[in-house]
Amino acid sequence: MTEMFIYLVVYLLPSFLLGFLALDVFQRNPNKVEHRLLSLFVFGYSMLFLAEFVRHLSPIEYSPALIAYWFGNAGIFIFIFSVHFILSITGVGAKAPRWLYPWVVYLPLIPVILTYIRRENIINSQQFEQVGIWIYPEFNSSYLITLTVGNIFHLLIIGLIFYALKRAERREHQRVLRMLFWTANAVLVWDVVFGYFQFRGFIPPYSYMYGGLVWAVALVIAMNRLDFLTSYVKRYGTLYNLNPSAILLIDSEGKVESANPAARTLFHTVRVVNERFVDLLPEKKKAEWIEHYSQHFRTRKKFLEFETKIMTKSGQERYVVIDGDFVDIDRTIHGMIIIRDVHSFKEAEQTIRFFAYHDPLTKLANRRAFYERADHELLHASRLSLLIIDLDGFKAVNDTYGHQIGDHFLTHLGGLLEMSARDVGLASRVGGDEFYIYVIDLTESEVLAFIHELQMTLNRNPYRTSDVTIPIRASIGVSHAPDQGTDLDTLIHKADQAMYQIKQGGKNDYAIYDEALHGPK
Repeated sequence: MTEMFIYLVVYLLPSFLLGFLALDVFQRNPNKVEHRLLSLFVFGYSMLFLAEFVRHLSPIEYSPALIAYWFGNAGIFIFIFSVHFILSITGVGAKAPRWLYPWVVYLPLIPVILTYIRRENIINSQQFEQVGIWIYPEFNSSYLITLTVGNIFHLLIIGLIFYALKRAERREHQRVLRMLFWTANAVLVWDVVFGYFQFRGFIPPYSYMYGGLVWAVALVIAMNRLDFLTSYVKRYGTLYNLNPSAILLIDSEGKVESANPAARTLFHTVRVVNERFVDLLPEKKKAEWIEHYSQHFRTRKKFLEFETKIMTKSGQERYVVIDGDFVDIDRTIHGMIIIRDVHSFKEAEQTIRFFAYHDPLTKLANRRAFYERADHELLHASRLSLLIIDLDGFKAVNDTYGHQIGDHFLTHLGGLLEMSARDVGLASRVGGDEFYIYVIDLTESEVLAFIHELQMTLNRNPYRTSDVTIPIRASIGVSHAPDQGTDLDTLIHKADQAMYQIKQGGKNDYAIYDEALHGPK
């Protein structure tokens, strides 16, 4: 019973510890080569200890086979993964020719293959003796050669670490490499002392394994604590904190579990965590977000370029674009969303779109917008009447009062025209002091009433400042569709002829196109 307890402590416990470390390293980043190599290296040492545990529970005649096919081959794999890992993290491997690295590190597999082909082990002792509770290998040339070759390559690893240490520029990397350098030297001393000198009966066989245990733990500590392999926590933590876009981690209930500094800037608050994300949206946007997010949360499918608005703590609405994906944290699904503030771009886009169809001075529809909408109405409305409004004496306004007053005068007029046409048609400024209006589905008498009301509106609302009052005088020409044409160019031409008649006959009045009066002579 005492022997079993000793075997458990000396072999099985280290085996479980190393197996757990190997799994932990692998799970941190299974896609990264260095993580896979280090996990295999540590797992190899776990197999060494497990092999010794099994060997000491088995009859002594099984020791040659267990050493040949299990213990010895595990040692070779440890050597391969160790060298491969060191070459990778020190950057030496990247400088080697592709035909040489990483293939050269797999050459020690040859003895493994030969072991199974020849069914004999050429690198480990095959004779064993029982001393107390321990089963020791014969201290012969095979044992010494294998140990010496292993120590030579251990010196190579120390040299590689020293080479990388001298060329490391970052202080953190120097700290890690320095720790590995001195640990590797201590392990080499351990291997020499407990490998070449016999302490039979006092310590377990192959005691240099415990130096390997220290070396494996040191490499794991280097990765986890000092972040030599650029762990997720630090790598993504830096990106998380420095990212100019807001990044939120949302739990399964929709609450913000963490937020980067950019999120606090975006929402104009220092408190974003523990808020429900939906409460950070305007009321009219909440239902759309809940439906979109819930659908993707159920399927765990990422989404991109979701446009919405957020509400800042100061009460301002801002246009944003959201990308999202889902991650498993502590066996619970969380949403990771990245919010980009596109408010200024959206406003610029809306401004560009607005002025593509609007006059920049009066904000009325421009010529392009008027033509498009009038053409559409000609296809769908039963009647359309077109008014051309040309100001009388506007040049004198500019010459007398200046262009700034002239612009204000046009803006004032634009507001009157837009108000008059709002419910029955569209008013537009097509250039200079010329304006178009169309009205739809009005009878002839209703059109006349509209014109009279418009004239009264202009007469009652001259442009006023504290110093001057400028009356609004305009010549108006009118044409009707479909009676006088079914296309816009024809209607404009006929309304222009009617307006020209007013210009010639006294101004500040209106005329409806008449074929006999205005047609070809």
